[in-house]
Amino acid sequence: MSEADFSGYPDCRDTFVRSLNVTLNLAMDEQFVIHTPLMNRDKSEVWQLSDELGVFELVCTQTLTCYNGVPADGCGHCPACKLRREGLEKYLKRKAEMAAAR
Repeated sequence: MSEADFSGYPDCRDTFVRSLNVTLNLAMDEQFVIHTPLMNRDKSEVWQLSDELGVFELVCTQTLTCYNGVPADGCGHCPACKLRREGLEKYLKRKAEMAAAR
């Protein structure tokens, strides 16, 4: 979950998640915290993090972003697939530029 997705999805905003956390805690017998470690990262930063953690290939091939249920690269047409692709392209371009600068 990332605020980068909030343009079409108000439930991706940090304020929504914090509000949801409060509401759930009021209704539960135990307190807990909803963690959103990707909240303040854009899609290219998420790709970079996956690369740094050594799971880039896994994220490329084994995750689902597509609204149409197509894994990996997805359908390529829905908003989630477009955000994913744009983020990946931005990260790969930045990575190539950094490699060329060395």
